[in-house]
Amino acid sequence: MKTHDYTISETITDHPSSKKFYLHNHDDYEILLFLNGDARYVVEERTYSLEPYDIIIIRKHEMHRIYHHSDTLYRRYILMISPQFFQNNGCPEYEAQFLNASSDVGNKISGDVVRSSGLYDAFLRYKKYSENFTIDRNTPVLKSILTEILYLINQTTGFQVSDLSGSPINPVISYLNSSYTEDITLDQLEEQFFLSKYYLCRMFRKATGLTIHEYLRHKRLTRVRELKKEGKSIGEAAQLSGFRDYSSFYRAYMKEYGMPPGKGLM
Repeated sequence: MKTHDYTISETITDHPSSKKFYLHNHDDYEILLFLNGDARYVVEERTYSLEPYDIIIIRKHEMHRIYHHSDTLYRRYILMISPQFFQNNGCPEYEAQFLNASSDVGNKISGDVVRSSGLYDAFLRYKKYSENFTIDRNTPVLKSILTEILYLINQTTGFQVSDLSGSPINPVISYLNSSYTEDITLDQLEEQFFLSKYYLCRMFRKATGLTIHEYLRHKRLTRVRELKKEGKSIGEAAQLSGFRDYSSFYRAYMKEYGMPPGKGLM
């Protein structure tokens, strides 16, 4: 179902391949209800094993992707919701959990909590009253169920920070997330994290699906878009986001989006 400020859908995929799921981010909030599969989810430097009924919350601009360990059937519901929804529907207080971007706050609500809190039942009611998410109408009953889902998430205090830890790449990703506006080189990372840059590049690509250069480019361009929305000029936004000069920003933007920044950032 599609509306102005949110979308909700169900996906069922036979023989899923991790190659079809890329590390990415977006301006909207994402709520993923995992129903079936053999997978783990990565959000920034945090990794989560997935069990049926787990919910993963993706906050604004967090880099994330799913990894499939086998070709087990993958099934999930995804709710994408714009930050404007909360203001437009008189529930700004329900946005609190989505605004907390601290690294100490996790992204996963366990399946036990999802079921005991009523979150899973709310998703099922939404599916029932929208006829399997096919009704393209902003009906009061559907809005009320969606608002209930957001209320229940905002009441949740048991977010899990990470299921898996210990990867030598995790502190590297954490560092890049906090320092991407600086001039970062492979030699610097090798010296700082005591990892061969060849090993680092290989393991980083395996963990994220991106090279370190691609990861930094994506983070910087996302920041440019955010600063442009705040009223900065394109040149100023590019400089504040870590690009050495306008020409390097221009090349990066063209490579990422296939159009000049003057057109894409209008």
